Amino acid sequence: MKPIGYWVKELDRRLEERFEQELGDVSRREWQVLNALPDDPVDLLAPFSGTPEAVERLRARGWVSGRELTEDGATAKAEIAAKVTRLRASVTTGIGDDEYLATVRVLERMVHNLGG
Repeated sequence: MKPIGYWVKELDRRLEERFEQELGDVSRREWQVLNALPDDPVDLLAPFSGTPEAVERLRARGWVSGRELTEDGATAKAEIAAKVTRLRASVTTGIGDDEYLATVRVLERMVHNLGG
C-alpha cells in the first residue's frame, strides 16, 4: 500500500488535470477565488500557490472589481459552479458523506499534529 503522501499528491495532480479539462481557460485557482469572494481569497487560499495571480487574471477578465464579483463575474461563477458540481460528484462517486467527512477530519488532525 502506498503512503498517504503519495495519495494526497496524486489526488491534487489529478484534480488539477480534471479542472483544466472541464473548465478550459479558467484555472482551478481562479475558480477557488471566485468561490471565496467576497471574503479575502488571498488569505483564505494562502496554502495554495498562485492565488494573487489568479485574482489579477479575474480582474483582467472583468469578473472581479475590488473584492466583489462584477455582473459578468457572477454569471461566469454560476456557469462554472455547475461544472464543478458535476466534477465533485464524479470524484466522490461511491464515497458516502460519513467517509468523506472522516477523511477530511483525519487530514485536518494530521495537519494540526504537524503544528498547523
